[in-house]
Order: sequence, then C-alpha cells, then structure tokens
Amino acid sequence: MGPDLHAQDVLRDPAPLIDRLHRDGGLVRLKLPILGQVWATTTHADAHKVLGDSETFCRNPATAGNPPPEKFFWWAPRFIHPLFRNVTMVDGDEHARLRRLAAPGFSSIGIDRVRPKLEQIVETLLDDLPADRPVDLVECYNRRLPLLAICEVLGIPEADRAKVIRWVEPVGSVASVPGFFRAVPGLWRLSRHFRADFEKVRRAGGRDGLIGDLVQVHDGDPDTLSDDELLAMVVALFIGGFDTTTHLIGNAMSTLLEAPELRAQLRANPEGWPLFIEEVMRFHAPVMFTNAFHVTRDVTLGGRELRRGDRVVPLLIAANRDAANAPCPHAFQADRKPNRHLGFGYGTHVCMGMQLARTEAQIAAQRFFDRFPDARLAEPADRLPMLKRLGLRGKARLPVILRP
Repeated sequence: MGPDLHAQDVLRDPAPLIDRLHRDGGLVRLKLPILGQVWATTTHADAHKVLGDSETFCRNPATAGNPPPEKFFWWAPRFIHPLFRNVTMVDGDEHARLRRLAAPGFSSIGIDRVRPKLEQIVETLLDDLPADRPVDLVECYNRRLPLLAICEVLGIPEADRAKVIRWVEPVGSVASVPGFFRAVPGLWRLSRHFRADFEKVRRAGGRDGLIGDLVQVHDGDPDTLSDDELLAMVVALFIGGFDTTTHLIGNAMSTLLEAPELRAQLRANPEGWPLFIEEVMRFHAPVMFTNAFHVTRDVTLGGRELRRGDRVVPLLIAANRDAANAPCPHAFQADRKPNRHLGFGYGTHVCMGMQLARTEAQIAAQRFFDRFPDARLAEPADRLPMLKRLGLRGKARLPVILRP
C-alpha cells in the first residue's frame, strides 16, 4: 500500500515519510481520488526527468494512447468538455501556442504593471482585519489576496468579482467525484458568464487585463483563440492562480508567526524576503505533487520499467527534500542559496504564474508584519489542523491575535 500523504501526522511533519521514501528509492504507488493508481517519483532527479522530458512524459492522455479526458470523465456534463483542452493539459505545438499567448500577462513586465494594485489590495485587506479579536488569516487574508490578484491580472471588472469568486471557489477544492458535482453549478455559471464577457469585450473594442489581450487576437491570425480555448484558458488560470498561492502565503505567515527572531531579521533586512519565500516553497511544499503525466514510450524510471500509457506524478514534497540536491533538507534555512527546488515545476509545464505567486507572497508577508509586528498565534501551532485538500499542504486555519 502506498504512502498516505494526507494523514495529519505526515502533513505536520513529512520528514519521517520522506526519509523512508528516499531509503527505499525508486517509484511508489499512490491512489489518487478520481484518477486511481499512479506511480510517484521519490527523488529530485526522477521528478526533474519527468518534468523536463516532454517527449516521454505528456499531459494529454490521448498522446500516450489512453482515453482522452472527455472519455475518461464520461460522467462529466458536456459543457465541461472544452475545459479539458486547457494549457495545463495539452502538449507540443498546441501547448506552446496557448502558453505564448498567455505568458505576457505573467511576465516581469506584466507583474510590474499590476504590482501597485496588489499593494493596494493588501493594504485594504489589512485595514479590514479586526484588531479586537482573533482573526483567521486563511479565510480573511491568505485566500482573499490571490483571488483578488488573479481577478486583477485577468482584468475582471470589480462589479463582477464577488460573484465570479463565489462561483470558482468550490471548483478549486474538488477532491472527489461528489465534490466535483457540488462544484458543477458554480462552474456552469462561471462558463456562461465568461462566454458572455468575451463578447462584451469584443463589442467594446478591448479592455485592460489578460482577458482583453486574448480576446483581441485578430480574426484570421493563425493564433486566433476560439471561445472554447478562451474559456479553457481563463478558467485554468483562475483556478491555478489562487488555491496554491493561498497556501504559499499561509506557510510563509505561519513560519514567521512561529519564529519571531526570523521575523525581526527580515524586517531589519528586507532584501532577504525573496530567498525566504523560495525556502518556504521548498520546505513546506504547498503543492505536494503535480498533475499526472502519461508515458508515451517505454522507459526506465527510478529503476522500474514503465510502459506506454502508464501514469506518473512527480512527488515535489520528496524531491524538494532530497539531500542529493538540498543539503540539510529538513532544516528551514531562510537564506538558502542556491535553492533548486521544484515547487513551481520545471520544463514546458513550469508554473506560468510563479512570478505572480512570489510577488503576492512577499507583499502579503512583508506588509502584514510591518503593520502588525507583534502578531502572534491565538492557539498553539501543534494544535492547528492541516488542510485536507488533494495535493496541497498548509494550515486549514491560522487564528492570529494582531496586537498585544
């Protein structure tokens, strides 16, 4: 039987399990909801190989001779089928084309464009935190910022943001077939809203933000996006843009709430924030494993012979704590350099929004502790429950007293 990555004791301290996986070496079997049995890597080298070899490991199951998503998920409503052809689930030229169109919004220039707005959002969220009673940062801060940030990047009008967020939040928490069907009504409303919004942008001749940029790709251009492609792109970016970043921020906040000396050090030397955020990503692994890859041709991986059609997931939480790549892997070193973690992936499917996530996490933590330097946990850290969410690692709640 494979390891239970979602057991509370493993989520609190994964070091014993990771050490056992590294001692055993090779690949392990995981049973994932909806997908079923997959192989998982246990080393940095094998994870790096899967992520970096797009000829042997693909995201579209049909490329490896498996049923396409609309056949595998035959029970999914038909309006969802176009969403399976999103940038995270295709390969080769199709993937490169979609990624090329969306990438400018997540480039350094694109992030610099929205940074002042992100800082404004953070200040507003901090203003709204109640200082007279404990506040759950997961609900009121860590989650709110990424949701509002991706709205800003996409250019969703402020009047639409509350309802769009309400519809999309259940989609990001799907971990089972029943959970999927609970999210269907919101996903249907979201799809209908975006299709109407694309037409509204066309009639208006454009709009600031990534949706406006993508809609304005001219008819007749070989890169023209169909409405199905637009919808799949926007929904994938929205969902991918908030849930994982929520827990990157949360892990940064909880680390500093438990380490007042480190907090003081960063406040005195703010140039240390970028390295700190990278170490949070490595050590805490808010994304424990990636989406499944499908083997396109027979290959040896982790000492095991894999066949065409086999499924494998890079286990990032084990890769990031591999002593062969990171000395003293179970020690949190805020100034670790170099830090060759795989928290954002690698290769053609490397996280498109990684610069946005880094920027959000740094602004969120830095501005919070500038505003509330004496903030402390309202409950002992070892009593706080860990999140029960497929593939994610972070605190389920983070109750904090802002002032003495």
